Amino acid sequence: MNNVSLLPISKDQHRILGPKAYIAMWWGDAIMVGSFMLGSSMIPPYGELNLFQAFAALILANILAALLFSLNGRVGWKHGIPMVVQLRSSFGPIGAKLPSLLRAVPALFWYGVQTWLGAQALNQIFMDLAGFSNVWVWFFAFQALQIYLSAKGIKSIKWIEIVGAIIIMLGVIYMIFLFLTTFGLQLQETASIEGTWSITFWLAMTVLLGQFSALFLNVSDYTRYVPKKISPKTFVGSHIIGIVPPMILLPLVGILGAAAVGIWNPVDIMSQYISNTMASIIVLFVIALAQITTNLVANITPTVFVAMDIFKISWEKSCVIIGILGVFTCPWWIMNAAYFTTFITVVSAFLGPVFAVMVVDYYVIHKGNYHVKKLYEMDKLFSAFKGWNPAAVIAISAGTLVSFINVDLAWFIGLLPSAIIYVVLMKFWVVHYESYVSDSMIEEESSHRSYEDEAQAK
Repeated sequence: MNNVSLLPISKDQHRILGPKAYIAMWWGDAIMVGSFMLGSSMIPPYGELNLFQAFAALILANILAALLFSLNGRVGWKHGIPMVVQLRSSFGPIGAKLPSLLRAVPALFWYGVQTWLGAQALNQIFMDLAGFSNVWVWFFAFQALQIYLSAKGIKSIKWIEIVGAIIIMLGVIYMIFLFLTTFGLQLQETASIEGTWSITFWLAMTVLLGQFSALFLNVSDYTRYVPKKISPKTFVGSHIIGIVPPMILLPLVGILGAAAVGIWNPVDIMSQYISNTMASIIVLFVIALAQITTNLVANITPTVFVAMDIFKISWEKSCVIIGILGVFTCPWWIMNAAYFTTFITVVSAFLGPVFAVMVVDYYVIHKGNYHVKKLYEMDKLFSAFKGWNPAAVIAISAGTLVSFINVDLAWFIGLLPSAIIYVVLMKFWVVHYESYVSDSMIEEESSHRSYEDEAQAK
């Protein structure tokens, strides 16, 4: 029996993220503390670009990111399926658990880290207002709130993201105004340096793209809620408007801080250089709220879907279990441990090859059309290989090995070899054993409608 929440969403009335709500969701998700650091890494004292080159890198990288989201997100938009079901086509029903875990495990750790950051921000607010300081109280309260909000489902997440996005974007604009009025003279020096358009510029772009490496995989978890009646142009445009503005404004805060005082973290800048308690509270509140909006979309949603698929439990139970596990990741410890960054980098090396396999499976092997009904026939799909697709496993293994030529660029280096190996193995090997690959080039529109109708009837 399939979990109802994993069934296709075929009817537009159940697809509750219209273009405006979808854009707001990305605005809420894109407000990540790491974005401040990415911005600062491009200009002196941390990088070699001037302000104009940094802006150019931000614009180009984020437009490309929006296009890649649209590319893989088309599966969810057209067929209404989440990532864990989409992966069954390329990895098999059993094999899909491997890339699902590669996406979910880092998200679980980031869930804990961002909860801890939010708790620290709340603790600082109440210390400024009332002199009360106990980060553990706020950590557990913060986590309990996130569990409750996520367990309420996608409708709850939708409105939190819409309201949160408005508040957060206003807060970010306020931070930029505050920094410009305080450090305007220092910024002129960074704008006047020569900078470089060499390999350093392109490396900056790859780092900016790399921050989305995990989200590229599970974008169908969100696009399945976007109405099918919108045009392809609106679909792509929603990603561009949802990704580009916030991912320019956030790094801009880091750029301004680094250019002015050599510090990327706005909290540190507020405490050391701007002695305004109210301004500090506003910034801290925005940062705390940003941890919730980011966690709900980027860290909780994909992890919960994976838990539902593997353990066959409901959305609500998955939210509670994942929330508890988020505490046991010990973020107060791992976020300062040197090996945590190494762990995330190593896992990310697998994500580029997985993305390549997902994309070529849909557009090259299946010509942009899945036979959705067969994706739910778990005992029949890739039965010749006991539920695994060996072509996908071999492709991502080879792509990952190649990507370790340069770990910093691993996501990009592994794309092409994985895609080529997968297509060759599918067309000259797997197709002769697996009927799903050979008969699913044409999909009937009714093939997955019955799943949602059955779910609604129950």
